[in-house]
Amino acid sequence: PSRSSAFFSPWFGMDPSDNLNLIQPVNPWGGSSWTAYTEYFQWSPERNSNSDSITCSAGDILHGSLVYSDSDDSYTLTQTNT
Repeated sequence: PSRSSAFFSPWFGMDPSDNLNLIQPVNPWGGSSWTAYTEYFQWSPERNSNSDSITCSAGDILHGSLVYSDSDDSYTLTQTNT
């Protein structure tokens, strides 16, 4: 089989009703280590933005939070290694 640029990354996320934007805490395996960060992805026009990453190891307990504020139609994302 041919190689791909895909990677393993557990996550949960939220799309608004138009399904054009995705926000999510992610925990990707980079081939030799784990990291964690929050990501914003816009489908059209395509745009991706990631926070600074934090280091983590197998067995660490990560806490990801995605909180919506109806008052100003915004989201607060956090990702911590507890």
